[in-house]
Amino acid sequence: MILRAFLLLTFCAAALPAAAEPYETRVGGDRLVAGGRLDDASPSTRDLLVSGAQVVTRGDVGDDLFAAGFSVDVEGASGGDVTAAGARVRIDGEVGGDAMLSGFIVTLDRGAEVAGNARLFAGTATLRGTVSGAAIVSASEIRIDGVVAGDLRLVGDEITFGPDASVAGQLTISAPREVAIPAHVAPAARITYEYLEPGGWREFDELAWEGMPEAPSAAAIGIGFFVTLAFLLVVGGTFLALAPNGVATMRRMALNRPGITVLVGGLGFSTLIGLVPVSALSIVALPLLPMALLAVILAWILGYLLGAYVLAMGIARALGLGDMPSLWVRLGVLAAAIAVAALLNFVPLLGWVLNVALVFFGLGAITEGLLRWAMPGVGPAENDEMLRSEADT
Repeated sequence: MILRAFLLLTFCAAALPAAAEPYETRVGGDRLVAGGRLDDASPSTRDLLVSGAQVVTRGDVGDDLFAAGFSVDVEGASGGDVTAAGARVRIDGEVGGDAMLSGFIVTLDRGAEVAGNARLFAGTATLRGTVSGAAIVSASEIRIDGVVAGDLRLVGDEITFGPDASVAGQLTISAPREVAIPAHVAPAARITYEYLEPGGWREFDELAWEGMPEAPSAAAIGIGFFVTLAFLLVVGGTFLALAPNGVATMRRMALNRPGITVLVGGLGFSTLIGLVPVSALSIVALPLLPMALLAVILAWILGYLLGAYVLAMGIARALGLGDMPSLWVRLGVLAAAIAVAALLNFVPLLGWVLNVALVFFGLGAITEGLLRWAMPGVGPAENDEMLRSEADT
């Protein structure tokens, strides 16, 4: 159940950059809400699945709550379990079942009352609320300043207790050094201390650095680059050979209106991304999910190729190569464009932004080309300079 919910949340989160307005739907009584900045105060009779860049839920949830985002705040009451993940996660409401929270900074705040068990996994974890069941907290830095009615297990490097901390059950601490435990937290008879060696997590083979594969050699990187280049050249060359006029038309339209083309490409890619959560929402559309994911991958590859080719041909044309050189010349231009675009990945931050803009530029050209093919009235006017150039060729 939890795995299925997190898969849905992951699909929803992928669509967030495209969603200017919140998206909401209901399936079998459950509410699914996705968007950029969400402040949801609506009640949910059954489960609530919500994802966004900044998520705040204030409405009561009848059953379970699943939340994912960069920042997640749960302030309403939930009748069932609460499962939340994000860079920063805070719970400040009643939880009728268990609470499972994961993130860089995780807080079970003063107003949080967990009827079941609580599980916190974080870089920095703070427990200020009340847990009626047992609790486990695993983090680098742990702060306990709340009440745990059952057993409490702490695994971390830095562990501190506040004046309101209280553990009614067994307190087990795994840490690399002695931890000062005030008397009001728990009597010594109910405290168990386990020494955890610094870096002891490496004992787990799955996480050990020794179990990680070695860095690829320069030869392997070079071979991978040329194999990728060959694959992209085959794909691009196929379109240049079989549909030269269509590619040329899309190129001219894109160069004529680059800003609008990038915008159209972003909207087109957003539409494809939106098909992923929609396909995952119902049994009828679920078989289409692999096709939706494949469409996203193909769109990214084709957008990348066309965007790089369009810019390279624009430069080549300015240098005097002409509007429609031979196929071999165009393949050479495409190869150079792919190589230069690949080098952009080594530029910190800016390279990634330029690559994404390149993909959107190519997707915009594809979208405009498809619209012009489906609706001949869409596109530049007949007296446009680029269209006159196209007619000349």
